[in-house]
Amino acid sequence: MRKTALILSLIMLFSVFLNADIHHNAGKYGYQFLDISTNPVSLALAGRGIQSSSMLASFLHQPSSSTINAHRTIGAGHIIWLADTSCDNLYYSWSNRKNHFGLAFRSLDYGELELRDDNGMLIGHYSPLDIDLLGNYAMRVTPSLYTGINVGIAYEKLDTDSSLGLHSDLGISWLTPIAGTQFDIAIRNLGISSEMDEERTLFAPSLEMDFSKSINYQNADIIFEISSMKAVDENWKAAVSSEIALLEHLLSLRVGYKINYDAENLTAGLGLNWKNLGIDYGWASFSDHLNNVHSFGLSYQF
Repeated sequence: MRKTALILSLIMLFSVFLNADIHHNAGKYGYQFLDISTNPVSLALAGRGIQSSSMLASFLHQPSSSTINAHRTIGAGHIIWLADTSCDNLYYSWSNRKNHFGLAFRSLDYGELELRDDNGMLIGHYSPLDIDLLGNYAMRVTPSLYTGINVGIAYEKLDTDSSLGLHSDLGISWLTPIAGTQFDIAIRNLGISSEMDEERTLFAPSLEMDFSKSINYQNADIIFEISSMKAVDENWKAAVSSEIALLEHLLSLRVGYKINYDAENLTAGLGLNWKNLGIDYGWASFSDHLNNVHSFGLSYQF
């Protein structure tokens, strides 16, 4: 009964968000870097990949998901993002299938930008920077139900102005009675922040849902995932993705597609796992004259 009530409550919240219009404060939301793909596995799987066996930092998007498989991992990723910006992340993830503890550091570096006066004269340079430090705890409630929470401190700097915020994510993962299927739902980006240039920077709460199916076919492990997301400042979005693990997970091939995004669509990537070391690459296509995005990552299980 408790499991059913939790899932139905979040589904009802999700339905409200999905049918809601874009909030009137849409232009005032910040901390958008928290929604950038955290590593090459996520990037290659249309920004999701919650149930990928290689996505051990999935707790950043779904707080309860990393509990399900036992592991102890450290990892790092670098993303060559848009317009000469770059994202970096470090994470630690530990699970014994009953509890999960995770830590992550994320940053978005905009590089050096020109500072000009009202007449267009160059008067200097500045380097905007976004940083987030996040902790995760999750637990198994029943053999098929998991819950988790993220709590983080985010910082944004633009020239001489800055903002500091406290944010949180909540998630539930359910191993359904159908073999190899899993349902996840999360509420993300709940938070408060300080003012920047006399105006408070707002977090943009979102509801995110993922449904996955895993199968084994001729010694290949295949995962199909469909996801739907609704942020308060955007229209609904969706994503479909698939990962194929070959040669006893020595090689993983990944592909995804984003739906209803302004400039994003096809994604792809691959991963190599040798002993306890993982090497991953992700690629995402952008339209509207934007550059494609590339990501590289390393992970180690011990």
